[in-house]
Amino acid sequence: MTIVLLIIFVFTFIPLILAEFSRGRSTPDLEDFFLQGRRMPLLMVFFTVYATWYSSFAFLGSTASLYSNGPLYMTCFAWNALFGLAYMVLGRRLWFLGKTRGYLTPADFFDDIFHSDMLNLIITLVLTVFTLPYLMIQLYAGAYIIETVSGALIPWRAAGLIFYLVIIIYLWAGGIRALALTDIFYGLLIFFSMLASGFILIEKTGGIRKTFADIAREHADSLVLGSGFSDNSPWAWLCMFIIIPMGALMGPPMWLRAYSAEKEKIFKIMPLLLTSATILYLGPVLIAAAAKVLYPNLEQTDNLIPYLLVNNVPIITATVLLCGIAATALSTANSQIHALAAIYTVDIHNRYIRRGAPERQLVGISKRAILILSGLAYVLMLKNPGVIIDMGALGMGGTAQVIVPTLGALFWERSSSRAMAAGLTAGIVLLCFLCFVCDLFTPYAAVLSLILNALIFIVLSFFLNVDPAVRASIADHKKSFNQRNLQRKG
Repeated sequence: MTIVLLIIFVFTFIPLILAEFSRGRSTPDLEDFFLQGRRMPLLMVFFTVYATWYSSFAFLGSTASLYSNGPLYMTCFAWNALFGLAYMVLGRRLWFLGKTRGYLTPADFFDDIFHSDMLNLIITLVLTVFTLPYLMIQLYAGAYIIETVSGALIPWRAAGLIFYLVIIIYLWAGGIRALALTDIFYGLLIFFSMLASGFILIEKTGGIRKTFADIAREHADSLVLGSGFSDNSPWAWLCMFIIIPMGALMGPPMWLRAYSAEKEKIFKIMPLLLTSATILYLGPVLIAAAAKVLYPNLEQTDNLIPYLLVNNVPIITATVLLCGIAATALSTANSQIHALAAIYTVDIHNRYIRRGAPERQLVGISKRAILILSGLAYVLMLKNPGVIIDMGALGMGGTAQVIVPTLGALFWERSSSRAMAAGLTAGIVLLCFLCFVCDLFTPYAAVLSLILNALIFIVLSFFLNVDPAVRASIADHKKSFNQRNLQRKG
């Protein structure tokens, strides 16, 4: 057990070494603290996007879903490609506008075009409220893994507190630079752990061919999708294919990643890199298959991977692999805390509490916001850790609603801020009603809410008068981006 605790200690505190390296290169201004001065190179952009994208929802949640519901979660192989393409198409535009107009947060983008306090506030609230449940499950997942592998010597509440404190320290010290370096470490560990866990466990059941033959014979229903509008049907597959990548793309961390990139060509190679990284999902597929043979009647599935590894793999190997699995949670949590601090500092404090505060003071506010937001997320985790797949889908479903006003602001000159606010509000209200009152499967609820959101936005935009300045602003942004591309091609 001493070696197990030593491995956990090393895993937990390597980010602090990286933070010390980052601290000396940081400058006390918001653009450096949140965007690395808009000079983040390809390696760091890829790893911090990939490590943020692959969360506990992607590993623990996917394995639990594949075990309980069969092949539905294999949608992930397709939605990774959609996420990569959308990141290229929208990310390039947000990067260009952010660089030329000085955006730091999502609300900066909307405020520059529409100058609507109401829309700014709604965007800020939606992104904050629906990021919190996703943040909450990350730290719970990581903490629970550490409790399991340590044999309860480190209770999950204590592990969660340690993780929060470490995240606070390295974000405080180096901002996004420390975060990106830590995500390279986490990302490599994630890649190794996801694949290694799958191949090690599938060997325990006789290899891939034998395991799936056994499943086809004993659990054939777990290899096919359901019918109609069940939670395991092709319709559910399609809804998850839409909602998960859109929800992740519209999450606050991805806006900051788009603004941070050093060069436009980074966005052109990201779809290839992100789609290639989908090979990681072979790990959850193999783990779920092995679990179906070894333990066919488990009811509690969120802890499926820790349970399998601790009971079927030598403890030292299991500890290393579980640290990698915990990294999926921590690499997402650090980005969410950092992005929420940016939203508070720029969109709330600097806009409504003390407008025009000095940069150095705002950096200090950002660090205190990291401390407070981390504490809030920790308290929420203690109160209601939730089911990973359900809480994750709810968070994605909420942030996905922001795709409608984003597309309108980027591409449609008739867009109205009042129509955006009405559509977004209606979509969020319907999402909450369908999830909490009707108990509808979350991806279905999210897609229905997204359709209502889009319909209200489009219809009202045709009937409401649009400020000529808004039309001109959207047209100017489109023209500037297109002209730049023509000049580069020329």
